[in-house]
Parts: sequence; C-alpha cells; structure tokens
Amino acid sequence: MTQDSTRAAAAHSPIRLRGRAHPFLTLDIADLEPEALEQALASRLAGTASFFRHAPVLLDLGALPADAGPRVAGLVEAVRRMGLVPAAFRARWPEVERAALAAGLGRMLEPEPRQDLAAPCDRRPTVIVSEPVRSGQRIYAAEADLVVLHSVSPGAQLLADGCIHVYGALRGSASAGIGDDPHARIFAKIMDAEMLSIAGLWLSAEEVPSEWVKRPAQLAIRDGWLRFSPLP
Repeated sequence: MTQDSTRAAAAHSPIRLRGRAHPFLTLDIADLEPEALEQALASRLAGTASFFRHAPVLLDLGALPADAGPRVAGLVEAVRRMGLVPAAFRARWPEVERAALAAGLGRMLEPEPRQDLAAPCDRRPTVIVSEPVRSGQRIYAAEADLVVLHSVSPGAQLLADGCIHVYGALRGSASAGIGDDPHARIFAKIMDAEMLSIAGLWLSAEEVPSEWVKRPAQLAIRDGWLRFSPLP
C-alpha cells in the first residue's frame, strides 16, 4: 500500500481514536466491604441520586490493601446498583489492579508527570452562553471557564474545568474544577442550585446554608471544605 493510499484510507476510517480529558466523577473507596460501600453511597446520594444516575465514575482504589483483590468485583457491583457507571480505576497494588481489570474497569490514562495544582494551568478561551440554560441541557467547558449570561433552570447541568459564572439564577447543578483544580470557583447572582461541586467536593441543595440560598454568592475550597462568601 502506498503512502497516498494509506492516507486516503485513514481519511475514510469509520472511527477516530482521540485522547481527551473527560469529566469523570471520582469515587474514593476506603478499605470496606461492598455492603458498607452501598450503605454509604445510599446515604451520600440521598436527594441527589438523579444528578449522578448513569454518570461515568472513576474508582480510586488507592486506599485498598494488596489483599483486597477478591472484594473489588463486589465493590464495583455495589456502585452499579446505585445507578452509577464504573468506568475506570486507579490502584496502588498490582493485585488490586488485576482484580479491577477483571471486573471490566479500564485503567485510567493520565499524563506524567501529573499537573502541579499549585501552579496556574493553561485555559482555553472562556465559553460564553448567551441564552438561558434549559432543564435537561448539559454544558461542559473543557479546559476553560464557563460564563452563563442568563439563568440556569432546574435539571440543567453546568460543568467546567475552570470557574463557573452565572449572571442570573443558578437553579440547576454546577460542577467547577472537574479536572481536579482546587482553585476553581462558582459565582452566581442568585445561588439556588440543586447541587454544587468543586474538584470532587460537593454539596446537595439540603446542605447549602440557608443564609446563602437565593442570594448573590460565590463558592470556593478553603481549608479543604466548600465555603460560601458574598460576591464583591
């Protein structure tokens, strides 16, 4: 096959294989039994399970000891029973890694060396949404900040690797810093969200302090916790 014919075949290939960062929900799993994991998930997802149903999940198995391999399949099934979709994993021990692969999980591909989160990261141009975000819509700003100039309806989802700014009412869910950026923030003219998340830490509507509900506010990570503060 000539070089030109190879290029032509590639141009008409029915598939494309590309590497790209995707917003996986990360679940850190401690050294516990599948039944205990299912109970903990049921408690943690109470009231917000609909937001995460069918969401792809990265299972961080780094806390499991080397002899936990026989439990991995049960842990994966417990996650599935809660409506989540276990898709990939991280593991510390080869025995756990082999069990995760046998359970149908993919090994997470990550760049090496890992990004220094203390340093500012490069961003693509800000994604600006000029229309109201309707229920059922899902907007993801990959490697960028997200700005919404109108309101966000209940049932809508905003996701960004950077910060999220909403210049109207934020009534859906918002997940900022989903590439594990702890410096990301969420800003809203009217904070009335169903779920808020920054770099894997999240709050349901019931966990938002009443003094910040339906008020102008920003959310950031401080001292390892999600904390609200007024807009400037």
